Amino acid sequence: MIKFRNILATTVLLGTAIGVSACSPQAAPEPDHKAKTTACLIRSSVLVPGTPEKQLAADLVEAKIVYGLAVREIQIDQNSTEVSSRLLRALQAGCVLMVSANTDYVNPLAEFAKAHPNMLVLFVGGEIASVNQPANFRWVSDDLQGGARLAGFFAAGKSQTSRVHLFAQGTFHQSKAVQTAFRAGVKDFDKSNGTSTEIVFIRPGTAQALNSALAGLDSTEVVSIFGGRSIWQSLPEDQSDGPYLIGADLQLGDTSFFYESRVQVSVERNTSKYLLNTVSSLLDREFASEPLYRKPGALKFNTVDLRITQPDSIDGTLLESLAAYKQELISASNR
Repeated sequence: MIKFRNILATTVLLGTAIGVSACSPQAAPEPDHKAKTTACLIRSSVLVPGTPEKQLAADLVEAKIVYGLAVREIQIDQNSTEVSSRLLRALQAGCVLMVSANTDYVNPLAEFAKAHPNMLVLFVGGEIASVNQPANFRWVSDDLQGGARLAGFFAAGKSQTSRVHLFAQGTFHQSKAVQTAFRAGVKDFDKSNGTSTEIVFIRPGTAQALNSALAGLDSTEVVSIFGGRSIWQSLPEDQSDGPYLIGADLQLGDTSFFYESRVQVSVERNTSKYLLNTVSSLLDREFASEPLYRKPGALKFNTVDLRITQPDSIDGTLLESLAAYKQELISASNR
């Protein structure tokens, strides 16, 4: 089932990449809810690597397999002033579950959900105050910076040269904030272990600059890459003796990834259970939640995590330190 899910997920993501929008107004008779229920990914026409959208697309495909509902994608132009009317047309076409991570749409979706109580919205990321959140709007936090901080801590611990390399594509989601968080993670490792780790920033954030930097590095070096699919596809496949790579937003362990033998650690989202729970509630016609469905603290709820596919290959002391560090970050966020 996992392999089948991955094939379908790849199909959906390819459709997302080329900007396919499948929702359009249509008249339909009163449907059987399971056969006609549709979940829609609400996203901008502008693709930004590193957002939760890639994982949410795969989660929707999983929901399609598990529950038999239809899955569509709704693209809204980034500069559109007709978001509400576009959402209404989507609802009329059957999109009774709207899933999104685009922070430009958090308030419009909340207002739309309030006006249409017999549908559900699942939103991942951004911020919304509880007083502005309707009962049929489910909110789950996102924290790419927290994941980057874990990656920095891990990279410093994995380094054999007292040096780590960081590449952040300029168009990657929260690119500058990610670099700052990664640097904080490295410094936190040094502080707790009495070490001194140099951070080498690979600039400019282009595939050419990354390839030039990797060409001179061997397996003793650690490189963390925050880049989109085009960046990873540009890497030469014959660098089997190259540096240890840490990735982000690769769906590592869930899909076929052509560098999986070299990338065993990646900052990933874990949103599947939230989406499946929302679909289950939808089919049971449990639109309103009391108390409000809010999951703050992405690290606490593992919405964002540093996924390690082969933990047995990592020094146990480093894994213990990483787990303790994660708890420190969670505790600090609760103060």
